[in-house]
Order: sequence, then C-alpha cells, then structure tokens
Amino acid sequence: MADSCCLLPDPKKEGAFLKNERIHSTLLGVVGAYLIFLAYQLFEKRADASMPPALRIVIIAFFGLAGAAVIVYAFLVWKKSPKEDGQEQPRKDDENTLK
Repeated sequence: MADSCCLLPDPKKEGAFLKNERIHSTLLGVVGAYLIFLAYQLFEKRADASMPPALRIVIIAFFGLAGAAVIVYAFLVWKKSPKEDGQEQPRKDDENTLK
C-alpha cells in the first residue's frame, strides 16, 4: 500500500512534501497569480475613496510586480526541477537500439 499513490509524501519523512520542486513551483505560481488578482481587484475598485489615490497606485504596483516576480521564480524552479519518476529518459547505451 506504500506505493498506491505517488503524489502523497511519505509521512515518516518530515518535510518531504515541500522538497518536491514540482509541487513547490505550482504553489508559488498560485501565490503569484493571487497577488496579481489582488492588484487587479484594487485597480478595478479605484473609484472607492477609502484610500488615497497615490497609496492605491503604490499598492497596486507592489502587488502586480511581486506577483509577476513570484510567477517568474516559480517557472525557474519548475524548469530546474528533475523529471518525474514515471517519465524515464531513454538511455544512450540501451541494448535495444539499432547499431
């Protein structure tokens, strides 16, 4: 039963879930998208007078740039992460290749 699901980490290994770069990059991408969503929501409701316009512009720029930076970082982590175990790369010294 230990091999029944490859997505769940082994509970005996502490921190195994966060060491998976694919899951880490996916979560970073979601966080970046949420930051951009927050910036868009602040921009969409700019007629609301509860915040000074200059402060609203600074906050929108901060959330937008931070979200974009997190998404770029998530892409770089995803690109650097090793391939999944199910996707084996063909070996050069395979016996079944034609010579």
